[in-house]
Amino acid sequence: MSRPPHRGHVPRLPRAGGAWLANVPALLAVLVVGATGCSQPDVRSGAPPLTLCGVTFWSGAEGIGTTQLNRSTRGMPSAPAGHRLPAPTARDASGPPPRVVSVSSDCSHGRTVVVTPASSVRVRKAAKDSAGRIVALSLVPTQPGTPAKVHIYAYDGTRPTGQVLTTVG
Repeated sequence: MSRPPHRGHVPRLPRAGGAWLANVPALLAVLVVGATGCSQPDVRSGAPPLTLCGVTFWSGAEGIGTTQLNRSTRGMPSAPAGHRLPAPTARDASGPPPRVVSVSSDCSHGRTVVVTPASSVRVRKAAKDSAGRIVALSLVPTQPGTPAKVHIYAYDGTRPTGQVLTTVG
């Protein structure tokens, strides 16, 4: 049985060279990595502007968030050889907010993305990782003012990672 500490007892840290001092570099490394993170601003919802991995998707008056993929892979088609994205558009932020879809949880692990039907929407902007894979994308309807329902699938190589059915516009 251990003895209870005396009321006046103050615990002391080990002297220099002790176990505590040996852990200081590791603790500092954890703090630095935790503080730097992705190294690019990443705001997934809230007031404008909406910026993901250094790409500003929306800076209109109202705040918008991102649509996240669900983890279900049920019914997903087999992985394509490359992205199957809608055509890009030069439309700016003058219209209603785009639908911003985040397909990855960080800026360095993009996904292969399939949007179907691709003809009903256009890609306004896309954030990519260093290998050119999609991290997030913003979609607008092909016909302004006409909402479009699309299915978005994401793959990590050939492995399905998630999907979402969403309305754009």
